[in-house]
Amino acid sequence: MELQYLLGGLGNTLIIWMGSILFAFVLSVPVAACRRASSPILRGITRVWVAIVRGLPPLVWMILLFFGVGIGLLGQSPMFASIVALGLINSAYFGDSIYAGLSSVPTGQWEAIKALALPTRQAYVRVIIPQAFPIIIASSTAYSISLVKNTAIASIIGANELMFYGHNIVQAGANGLQVFFLIGLVYLALTIPVGMLARWVEGRSVISTVRR
Repeated sequence: MELQYLLGGLGNTLIIWMGSILFAFVLSVPVAACRRASSPILRGITRVWVAIVRGLPPLVWMILLFFGVGIGLLGQSPMFASIVALGLINSAYFGDSIYAGLSSVPTGQWEAIKALALPTRQAYVRVIIPQAFPIIIASSTAYSISLVKNTAIASIIGANELMFYGHNIVQAGANGLQVFFLIGLVYLALTIPVGMLARWVEGRSVISTVRR
């Protein structure tokens, strides 16, 4: 019965998780692009922004967005504030992943692309991304797994996810150790397959790159 009730919050946990990942990746592309910009001012501003985003704890961002910015703009929705906060934080981490992946491509490759005057889209699709992808996917997966665990913080501002349901069950008189042990198993059931899938994708990417 407790597990069945807990699973009622699983859907919202998945929504926060996947919504945060999507939002983070959308923001991470311009972050990585600014990190590689030719302008030192733009690179400096981006580094400061990333330091600020990563320097504040996720809970602080959630509280600021929910209680501070949330009035009017976010409609005081705990779910939406959680997605925005976690997405904002992880955009800095995912941006670093993309930046590291692009930087791992040998300088000679970039020079060859410039010498051949390849169109930007073709250069990235056929040359850059296949080489950068294994590094990007490896680090991004680690951040994604960490993100799913951070969704538990959303219960502090009232998001109806797993931890929120768990607290309700315990307050109703259930065994706290048993309840939170079940929650831990659910989180493991979410994160372990993601890690296995990422290792498989990374391995396939490396093999494909070598064959090229």
